[in-house]
Amino acid sequence: MANLKKYTLVDSWKEWSITLEVDHDILTKERATEINGFWSDAEYRISDEDDDVVMAVIKMAAKHLTYAFLEIGGGVCVDDESAGYWTRDNLQNEEGWGGTVKGSAFGWCGIRLVSADVEVDLDLEFQGD
Repeated sequence: MANLKKYTLVDSWKEWSITLEVDHDILTKERATEINGFWSDAEYRISDEDDDVVMAVIKMAAKHLTYAFLEIGGGVCVDDESAGYWTRDNLQNEEGWGGTVKGSAFGWCGIRLVSADVEVDLDLEFQGD
């Protein structure tokens, strides 16, 4: 039986939230170290998470997916089909995350998106002349 755990990360300022499910049999400390080391500022991420490289990679994945939602102006993801799409195209198949694995929703990195609420409600007003 897989060692699965869900993590919900929130941005309190904008009230964005993203829920990831992690297969800890796949995302081991060794694999997390490899993923984290691929990107710059690896040591900073680890120290920011009290030297827990697995938590650092989970948080990095949440940020990565949040940025993908922001690139399209925000969005909400609540069903398995769209979560699978976002996981594959905006995380697993991105450089540094290891790709997909046939028959696994978690891919090489061991992480999948469950849901996201990253809505952007800009209230822009003209100022000046």
